[in-house]
Amino acid sequence: MGSSEQLLQILSSMLIEMNALQVQLDAPIGQGDREDNLREGLRSLQEMTRAALTSVRISCADLLPDELEGVALSEALSRLVEESAERLNLASRVAISGADEHGQPEGKTIAKVIERLLFAVSRETLVQVEQHAGARRIRLTLQYGADEILMSLEDDGLNPLLGQHSIEGESEGTQVLPFVQSEGKREELALPSIITDLRYRLEHLGGSLEIRATGEQGTRVQVRMPYLCSFQERAQEPVAIVEAAPSHLVPAMRENVRLLIVESQSVVRAGLQRLLSSYPGLEIVGVAADGLQAVSETLELGPQVVLMDALLPAGQTLEALRQIKQLNLGTRVLLLAVQDREEYLYEALRAGADGYVLKDIEPDELVRAVHAVARGELQLQPQMAGRLISRLGRQGRYETLTNRELEVLQLLARGLRNKEIAARLFVSERTVNFHLANIYQKLEVSGRTEALSKALEQGLIPRP
Repeated sequence: MGSSEQLLQILSSMLIEMNALQVQLDAPIGQGDREDNLREGLRSLQEMTRAALTSVRISCADLLPDELEGVALSEALSRLVEESAERLNLASRVAISGADEHGQPEGKTIAKVIERLLFAVSRETLVQVEQHAGARRIRLTLQYGADEILMSLEDDGLNPLLGQHSIEGESEGTQVLPFVQSEGKREELALPSIITDLRYRLEHLGGSLEIRATGEQGTRVQVRMPYLCSFQERAQEPVAIVEAAPSHLVPAMRENVRLLIVESQSVVRAGLQRLLSSYPGLEIVGVAADGLQAVSETLELGPQVVLMDALLPAGQTLEALRQIKQLNLGTRVLLLAVQDREEYLYEALRAGADGYVLKDIEPDELVRAVHAVARGELQLQPQMAGRLISRLGRQGRYETLTNRELEVLQLLARGLRNKEIAARLFVSERTVNFHLANIYQKLEVSGRTEALSKALEQGLIPRP
C-alpha cells in the first residue's frame, strides 16, 4: 500500500472510531462500561493520529533513492557502507552471499519496495553509528536465502540506548534491546522515530527488524524480509473445497446477523467492534487480523456476514474472499473500502463479493448494508453502482479481461516490451506471453497494435 493510500486508510479508520465514540456518548449514563470504552476510544484515536503522522513522514520512502537507480541492491549497500566508513574513519567489511555475477539474488526477484526499505534501514542505522562512542568498525552481511533476505549491520561502539537500561540476554554474547510494557502494548525504548517507522513498514510487508546488543558493547541491526510478500506466496497453496459443510457450520437466517470483522489494524478492529456491537440485531462472533485468519475463522465460527477491509496488507483481501467463497458455507462478504476504485470494485465482484461500501459510510447505513447482504442482496453505494454500470457498458460484447491482463495491457500501451513487462510485474516472460495470448483471444485481435486500438475503443486503457 502506498503512503497516500495508507493515509486514507488511517483517516477512514479514525472516522470509524469517532462514530463508535459518538455511539458511546449517546448511550445512557451508567450503561455498560461507557467510561472505559471512551478512554479506550481516545487512546485508539491517539494511536491512529500518530500512525497518520508516520505515514506522512515516510511518504518519501516510496521514491526510489538515487543510489538504487540502475544499481543492484548489494552494490548500493556496499557503497553506502564504504562511504560511511570512510567518512567516520572506521574499518568496514561487507559480505554478500547467494548473489549472481550481477549482484542479484540467484533465481529470485526482489520487489522494489523491499529494496527501498532495506536501503533505508541501512542508511538510518549508519546514521545512528555516529552516536556510538568508541566505534572502530562496521560490518554488513547480506544473505539471499531460498525464501527470504537476511541483512545484518553491526558495529562495535557503545550504544547510549543500551547503556541507559538493564538488558536481559536471550543467549550468551547476544542480548536484545530492552522493551517495556505500556498499556498492554510491547514498545521499544527510546528508538529514533524513523527506525520505528521503518519497522512498521517492514512488518506490514511480512518482515521483521531486531536490534541486539553484542557482547559488552556493540549493536547489531538485523532485518528479515521476503522477496515479495509472505501472503502472496502462501496464497498459491491449494485450498480444500468443502462439498457439503456440516449443518452446524451453515449459518441459518435468524433475527441476529452473525458477523465476523476482518481488519489488520487492532485499533480499527476494536473501533468497529464497539460501533457495531451497540446495534441490536448484530452479533459479533469474532475478529480476524489477516486474510488467512479470516478464512480459518469463517470455517470455525460460521458467520453469516464477513465484514472485511478491502485493502488488507500484501493483497490478501481478494485471495481470502475467493477462498471463503470456495468453502461453500453460504457466508456473505461485505468489503469496506477507503476509495471507490472502479477496477478494484469490478475485480472484487468477480471474486464473489456480496457488497462494497466506503469507510465514510454513516453507521446506520453500514448496519443496513450488513443486514441487506445477509438477506442475499447485492449492496453497493449509489456512486459505485453507477461506475459498475458504466464499466459494463464500455466492455460491450467482449469477454472480460482479468485484473492482471488489464495490467499487462496498460503496460503494453506505455510501450514496454514483453521482457520489461515481466520485470515490472515480477513474473516470467513466458507468463507475459500467456497473458497476451489471452488478451488477443478475448478482444478478437491478432496482435498488439490491433489490441491497443480495440482497448482504446472499449475504454480499457486511457487515451494518451
